[in-house]
Amino acid sequence: MSTTFTGPVRIGTRQTTSNDGTISTSNYGAVVCSRQATITGGAAATIVIPAGSIIHNIDAYLNVVGAASRAVSITVNGVTTSLGTITTTALGKIATTFTPTAAVTNLLANVGAYDATITLASEAASAGALSVVYTDRNADGTITPTGEGYTNN
Repeated sequence: MSTTFTGPVRIGTRQTTSNDGTISTSNYGAVVCSRQATITGGAAATIVIPAGSIIHNIDAYLNVVGAASRAVSITVNGVTTSLGTITTTALGKIATTFTPTAAVTNLLANVGAYDATITLASEAASAGALSVVYTDRNADGTITPTGEGYTNN
């Protein structure tokens, strides 16, 4: 059984720590999410994440090795950018080696105003699972809920 929420999901407390009725500063944080896809030899694997997300990591869990590596890219609003590679010559959990550029770092920090597709390129033999860990945020990169600050007066 599962439950579906519309993101971002925030967790924290908002209380009066001074005991004088003053509401304390918000300490809400956004929930970290993950999506998975099957890695199959000879086929690309894709995962779509929501607009505004921050990407924490992209990992492959390989149970069949391949010849060399697979490219990892992100497509946002029709523009594809190479993020790095995943080496496919060893079994186990393999982290993406990200390309150290400002463009890649900016996309990892905020995928932008449109949903993003993460693609692990095709490679002849490797197989397993692809996992993308991210924090779901609003399309502008904030975690402020719609309507916060409004009253019923």
